[in-house]
Amino acid sequence: MTLIASNRRPEDAVYRHVIPAGEPWLFEVQKGQTLRLLDLEGNQAIDTLFYNADNPRERYDPQRTLRRQGNAYLTTAAYSIPIWAIHC
Repeated sequence: MTLIASNRRPEDAVYRHVIPAGEPWLFEVQKGQTLRLLDLEGNQAIDTLFYNADNPRERYDPQRTLRRQGNAYLTTAAYSIPIWAIHC
């Protein structure tokens, strides 16, 4: 798999938050907003769950994705319900 660098500029972010290792974080991302997750220290895992705020049954669970598709790599247009999208 070829990694693609994002063309988004960190200085354009309207909100930045560094989460200490092992700490939880909860945030509601509005339609049209972008969420960027970075591993600042290296060799860290980012455990995530994404829910539709209006319908929690619609969610992205990476553990379930790993079990069902056999890998954790996401691609564009991978799901039938567009809770979020990958932009490069």
